[in-house]
Amino acid sequence: MTLREKTQSLLSKHRIQLEPSLDEQQLVDEATLGRFIDYCEIDKTDTVLEIGPGAGNITEGLLKRAKHVIAIEINAKYVPVLDDRFSEYSNFELIRGDALFVLFPNHDRLVSNLPYMICESLFQRSLRLGFKSATFIVSKSFAARLTAEEGTEEYSKLSWQSALFYETIIHETVPPEAYLPEPGKGTAIISLLPRAGVERADVVLKELLLQGDKLTRNALRESLIRGGVFETKRKATAHVNSMELGEVLLDTPVARLSLLELLGLEDAVRACY
Repeated sequence: MTLREKTQSLLSKHRIQLEPSLDEQQLVDEATLGRFIDYCEIDKTDTVLEIGPGAGNITEGLLKRAKHVIAIEINAKYVPVLDDRFSEYSNFELIRGDALFVLFPNHDRLVSNLPYMICESLFQRSLRLGFKSATFIVSKSFAARLTAEEGTEEYSKLSWQSALFYETIIHETVPPEAYLPEPGKGTAIISLLPRAGVERADVVLKELLLQGDKLTRNALRESLIRGGVFETKRKATAHVNSMELGEVLLDTPVARLSLLELLGLEDAVRACY
């Protein structure tokens, strides 16, 4: 029985209808799935967190490699399938909930065939995680935005964030026939590898972005302290004032800064080191 036939049988057994409009495509091509698992670079000691396992095709591959697999599934209709399929696996754990809001357990690798509608939101959440790597299936357009270079038409705030936090690798594009049902968009397999050995300015910029709800003046002051540049608020505040960034920018919440403002802020921070 092929993986496609096995998936169809499981879905039929549990009377599940897939909803393409809700990005419920299941990866059913064995060769593509095998390469996807390889790209995850899972070690036998790793705990893997999977977002949205659906019918569990990727999950099964993960369970054969990882010490522990924790799957987060928001859609109740898939729970009986996952229970049926993995009840005998001692290294499988299922969490019911919304991956954008539930508390993530500690993990080494983050994996998902991501619903298109949550790609950017989950990417933003990933900035606060400490994984070894994240491997996703995303739309080709989202992958292009993540990896766009400055000066190109596709370059955006998302591109800038991605380059600061990660080395982003596009492994391959996935043909529509690899899914059940076929998606309306082209997809790609990507990996996010946290950047190591960063300069002090990179640390400050990362700390700044992680305080998105704060005004830039306060967030920049705190990031200078968290980044080990200054030990006191007085010194950090004096430094922020000396950067001459302008009151409008400093009184804007970090999350609302435009790409142009972030690029200017980056230049000002890097000029200090």
